[in-house]
Amino acid sequence: MTLKKIIIIGGSGAIGSSLARSVYNKGYYPVLIARNESDLKLIAEELECDYFVCDVLDTNKLTKIIKNLGDDVYGLSYCAGSIDLKPLRLAKESDYIKSFKINTLGAINAIQACQNSLKKNNGSVLLFSTIAVKQGFANHTIISSSKGAVEGLTLALAAEFAPNIKVNCIAQSLTDAKMSQNLVKNENIKKAIEIMHPIPRIGNGSDFSDIGSYLLSENNKWITGQILHIDGGRSTLRIKA
Repeated sequence: MTLKKIIIIGGSGAIGSSLARSVYNKGYYPVLIARNESDLKLIAEELECDYFVCDVLDTNKLTKIIKNLGDDVYGLSYCAGSIDLKPLRLAKESDYIKSFKINTLGAINAIQACQNSLKKNNGSVLLFSTIAVKQGFANHTIISSSKGAVEGLTLALAAEFAPNIKVNCIAQSLTDAKMSQNLVKNENIKKAIEIMHPIPRIGNGSDFSDIGSYLLSENNKWITGQILHIDGGRSTLRIKA
């Protein structure tokens, strides 16, 4: 039996692991790639799927892993990322370069590596951005720059790949994940951020998994080139005058 593989890069994180469970429940075979071997192994054992330990900055290894998965890749989700917050006066050129490599170039390399398989299978790509691209936040120049590039990449690739490969992006608000722990570990700061959302809480992995797995599945026949804001209403709504 041919396995319909969906590659999830960042598969050990809150969003990636929730997405892996959702695509598994839809009958697909998740293939997980991430740096954290202990967490990755637990999720892979739960779903009885393959996993590979790899840092997205290791382009050669990442590309080799993906190309070796064969021609039955139906979807790719790039959930890996970083959050680097600091004022411009403290930011260095190396900060922007590293953020771009992790958040943007890693996605580009992964897509290039499985483009032929995705085209053959009329597959889908799902990327992740942040609402800070649409709504300016102080001290966000590093992450907003690289994630803004991800949104531009989404639109450019959706046009280039149409009609064979669908490409979409979820722009999220702050989510309870490993990379955000410095922000949410302080309960007062967490509550202050929560009440900025019309639905007053921060996100969790399950907020993205069902819509993400739908966009990656063969049921998605007519959605491409979209930046979907899943953010508790924060990017568009003001509930107080």
